[in-house]
Amino acid sequence: MSNADALWRIMQAGGLREYQDVPRYSLDEFRERVAARPKELHTHASGRFEWLIALTATRAPFGWVSLRLGEYGAGTAEMGYSLLESGRRMGYAFEGVRAVLDEAFFEARMEAVEAACVVGNEASQKVLKSLGFTQVRMQRNGAVVRSRAVDIYVFRMEGAIWKKAPGSP
Repeated sequence: MSNADALWRIMQAGGLREYQDVPRYSLDEFRERVAARPKELHTHASGRFEWLIALTATRAPFGWVSLRLGEYGAGTAEMGYSLLESGRRMGYAFEGVRAVLDEAFFEARMEAVEAACVVGNEASQKVLKSLGFTQVRMQRNGAVVRSRAVDIYVFRMEGAIWKKAPGSP
């Protein structure tokens, strides 16, 4: 709850809706939704968790990484992420996704994490591929962006592969 207002402010930025359907809630509605989320990340948790991305020096958040557990079958989570324009193309998405993968596989003990991105979002595809995700399928009309159906790529990272990767804890 302590980060709900900051996350809501980020979600109001204009450039976030180019490749995803960021919901539009009032601040009070958003606070209610965040309050209803699970409080602890663990193997049997179910719901959405979000981490803010901020520079250490300023502590000003400019993005987030999310992890949804329990909706995609036991042991599989879905990851999402978004950055304000000012934080893009500097490696912050890579760092944020990598940190949350560590949480997913070492703390929550997930077996796999999937991430989807719009076919035209080459920057997001690059982040996922550089972390070792495998593209598993293209899904026609797999998401809605700006009120129209768009095709998406679905990527997957297996926990067993992540745990063997160089730099893993």
